[in-house]
Amino acid sequence: MLSYRHENIPYHSDIDIRFHINDYYRTYTAPHWHNSLEILYILEGKEEWCLGENRHYIIESGDFLVINSREIHSMQMQDHSREMLIQIPYPFLKRYIPDMDQIRFTFAGLSLDSQKQEEYQHIREYLHTISELYPLQSSNYILRFHSLIFELLFHFINFFREEISPTEKESTVKYMQRLGHITSYVKEHYAEDITLNQIANEVSLNPDYFTRFFKKYMGMTFLDYVNSIRLEHIARDIVETDLSVQELLQLHGFTNYKLFMKMYKEQFNCTPGEMRKSENHRYL
Repeated sequence: MLSYRHENIPYHSDIDIRFHINDYYRTYTAPHWHNSLEILYILEGKEEWCLGENRHYIIESGDFLVINSREIHSMQMQDHSREMLIQIPYPFLKRYIPDMDQIRFTFAGLSLDSQKQEEYQHIREYLHTISELYPLQSSNYILRFHSLIFELLFHFINFFREEISPTEKESTVKYMQRLGHITSYVKEHYAEDITLNQIANEVSLNPDYFTRFFKKYMGMTFLDYVNSIRLEHIARDIVETDLSVQELLQLHGFTNYKLFMKMYKEQFNCTPGEMRKSENHRYL
């Protein structure tokens, strides 16, 4: 079925880190972030990711993607993929990397640096080995898992770290707090008609400044963001309920049918009706 993911992340109490292998089919996840380091390793298929303001990645089998803590990201997939997901919570990182607040991990310029290319391959090998440990069935597996996580972090720190200036850090904390308030409000009220004045007032900004601020950090207009949240809910319900498309649009506050159909086709390369037929066929 169509997958639906959000920011509430359960962690295994024995390992502190979320570790899972997921199968997805025609999935869309609206822009969001986690207070954790996220590592994705593709076992089968292909996924499309957007990070930050405008960095797009297509990752396929054998590729991996590292998403820094509090880095805004979204994902879409028009077919099937199988991925290994590792999410290392910020308190864990801070415990072993005291200056975690001042750094991030970046893989830019990889093609120009032979040593980084070699280290990149080492990371792929570590991730493949970790994937073979799933599920963690014994204390020995958990111990091995932890050892490999520390190896990964060691390579990240030594070869892929980038310093964050104090000014950028202060600015990031400030705008993430504000964005957190905005996105929390939207998740609670997305099915309602949220006006620009209303949401700007929520964060004590004038509407013009709010518009520029939101577009700069989320990479889309506020209305596009609200509609992406609505689309995510509707897409889930397309395959999990028997409600008509019109009923789902009304339920989730998407008032523009033509815009919905345009967004849906762009994300999934099919219509809602075709999606339901293909999903029903998969489970016959």
